[in-house]
Amino acid sequence: MAETIKGLLKKFEQEHEVYVDPRDTKAYWVVTARIPRPGMKGTHHLHKGIRFVTASYGDGNVLVLHNPDETGEFFIETWKKSPSFEEFVRMALDRVLEEVDTMKGESPGGCGSECA
Repeated sequence: MAETIKGLLKKFEQEHEVYVDPRDTKAYWVVTARIPRPGMKGTHHLHKGIRFVTASYGDGNVLVLHNPDETGEFFIETWKKSPSFEEFVRMALDRVLEEVDTMKGESPGGCGSECA
């Protein structure tokens, strides 16, 4: 991974408290992000996971998995074709920020009236 991407990731993680793990394999590219859930404070932050997967030879089709460690649910998004792994990481970071903005509008969660 290029030093410029490592620096970009470090800055992104510090500014947004989102932890990002990019993987460049021979056959496909993966970016996994752990986004803090809004309203959750304290030592143990609850995070929402999101993972983006595409083939290095793909035409911009990206497999998106929400909470990949908890569910097997996924959908396909069509992004601009990525000429390089570094460009895919940059586009994934932009998409992560969209997810962060969406989560800011959500309630922090909890069990509500369903808890016994």
